[in-house]
Amino acid sequence: MRFLALAALAAVASGALAQPSVQVTVTNLTADARSDEVAEVDWARLGAALPGLRPDAVRAVSASGAEVPSQVLDLDADGTPESLLILVSLWPNEAKTVQVEAAAPAEPYAARVHAMHDDYRDDMAWESDRVAWRTYGKGLWEADEFEPLVSSGIDVWLKRTHDLITERWYGLGHDAYHVDRGEGADFYSVGTTLGAGGAGVWRGGQLFRPENFDDWRILADGPIRAVFEMDYSPFDAGGTAVSVTKRVTIDAGRHLFRQEDTFSAAVPAVVGLVDRPEGVVSMIRDGADWTWLAMWGPVERKNGGHGDLGTAVIVPSASLDGVERAGRHLMARVPAAPGEPVVSYAGAGWTASGDVDSVEAWWAILDAEVARLSAPVVVTVGE
Repeated sequence: MRFLALAALAAVASGALAQPSVQVTVTNLTADARSDEVAEVDWARLGAALPGLRPDAVRAVSASGAEVPSQVLDLDADGTPESLLILVSLWPNEAKTVQVEAAAPAEPYAARVHAMHDDYRDDMAWESDRVAWRTYGKGLWEADEFEPLVSSGIDVWLKRTHDLITERWYGLGHDAYHVDRGEGADFYSVGTTLGAGGAGVWRGGQLFRPENFDDWRILADGPIRAVFEMDYSPFDAGGTAVSVTKRVTIDAGRHLFRQEDTFSAAVPAVVGLVDRPEGVVSMIRDGADWTWLAMWGPVERKNGGHGDLGTAVIVPSASLDGVERAGRHLMARVPAAPGEPVVSYAGAGWTASGDVDSVEAWWAILDAEVARLSAPVVVTVGE
């Protein structure tokens, strides 16, 4: 009996009685370090290897035994996830292995992204631990406290903290978030423009934009990826009535978010940036796979605005049909086919955040983002 007890202890020590698991390897094939990579692992493949796998009982564990932040993604809410997201950082040419187990995490992972709807203003707001954004619904027109702004433009909330702030800032009350109280502020004016990455239609030398969104759906809300959609009712796009559905995806650690604008008709679509009153420099960098358009300059100085702000959009080079500079806008033309998403990335960086200290640093962030998009990490399941 003593021998059997010792053998059992030895088996536990050697891992023979460890939680059943499947090995997942995430590989960085580039010569650049890749921090905060959200790797997508196919759920069906995991389930085939782990028959007891459930959305409420899954975790990833590193070689050292530490839990790795993960998230089950079930965007259509049918109870069968599409993927398991795993957050990893990789050195150049590194392959990192984790074990996925059919067991619940020891405790919830700290949220690094968030998407929310503010009912009173009818805003959609979203953020990573780096930057926050918002845009406007038609309910804004009914709130007596606000001007009836007609805009589908994208606003930027600049953060000096890596904490999530949207819920708290909305709780401060109208205009309170225009003053920096130590966490940052809204120093960016959108009005009736595209703002920082809004989409529209360019026809006959004129920009046509959707009005405020009609409906919204949050599909995922962290801890490492948030996804939501907004519907825009038909608007006149130079003689064509067209509606739009926008899907936004934001990942932990990112200065840019992914957006997919699906138009109901074939139109000459654009994604763009608005200039600001202060002196701003712009840059366009063509790449084999992706092209970025960017601006850089001082934030608006009203309400104590301080520091410099960079904004940008990134579009697939193969889809780019040219660049327009019109009025206060810099826009990428990306023709849309009915029902097919126009994919782009949009974002911002601020010197007071501590993440971006110069225009050269902003260009470098955009180059690094393009490198990520051009060479995604490789995910393998099993040996």
